Amino acid sequence: MKKLTLFIFISVLSFTIALAQNPDFNFEVWNNVPFGTIQDPQGWASLNALSTFGGAQSVFKEISSPFAGTASAKITTIKVTGTTIPNPYTSGNLDTAGLLVIGAISISPPGINYGYNYTTRSLILSFYSKYTPIQGDSAFVFAYLTKWNGTSRDTIASGKYETGENTSNYALNSLTMNYNPNFANIVPDSERVLISSSIYSHFGAKIGSAFYIDDMAWSGFNSVNDINASYNNMAVFPNPASNFITFSSAAAECSTIQIFDITGRSLGAYAMHNNKTSIQTTEYSPGFYSFCGLNQKNIIISRGRFEIIK
Repeated sequence: MKKLTLFIFISVLSFTIALAQNPDFNFEVWNNVPFGTIQDPQGWASLNALSTFGGAQSVFKEISSPFAGTASAKITTIKVTGTTIPNPYTSGNLDTAGLLVIGAISISPPGINYGYNYTTRSLILSFYSKYTPIQGDSAFVFAYLTKWNGTSRDTIASGKYETGENTSNYALNSLTMNYNPNFANIVPDSERVLISSSIYSHFGAKIGSAFYIDDMAWSGFNSVNDINASYNNMAVFPNPASNFITFSSAAAECSTIQIFDITGRSLGAYAMHNNKTSIQTTEYSPGFYSFCGLNQKNIIISRGRFEIIK
């Protein structure tokens, strides 16, 4: 039987939305891998696809003691068989790994269609996790926001979380996205998240390391130097405001206003009615705030700032 080759290079992976599903960040919905009965979380892909070719299961639906809901994801490090995984950091191939990535398995051509639609300049990716490493190992969560430029993908922002600590209880962890100043005015079109139960940047992964993860969520907003004329279609008044502020959109498709404080923390989303909404600001502290207007597909179509005074 022909070997399935999985390419996991961050910079060169293909991106085919047609084969992907909305990734379940709560890890509640699981589907069978191609030609098999072992399951991956919806919208995610793993080495479980290799079970069809005699490989071991590496990602499990953890239902005995999930963090929340009915299931968490457990990523375990296994000896890789039935595939070739190029190591993006050193020469040779990874022969020991535990991976879970946003994407879908493609049978023809074989590989991973990696990534999913995402159009917000988010600041934080948070999640609950715990880790049972074999001594000397470490776990990672990588996140990338990218944009297709017509010939290749630009990395708008990236973030990384890592730990080698043995933890028996779930804890809230997060990574902060670092934005490339060369793309200060660019809104991404895809999110790419990779979760690894073992060392990824060099050899040293240990079979049996286990990383548990649940309830991932994007939050915050990066708005530094990213307001330009193409988004100036929202009237905001009074500005400065004290008791209330009104947003009136010149773009008919604007359906929601989202407000952020100076740190990028989301303060709420408000529905537009007849292209207008008014928000009470009496509980807002004095200072500057940012906003974005979203259409029904959650694509940013307007953006700006306003001030609260007392």
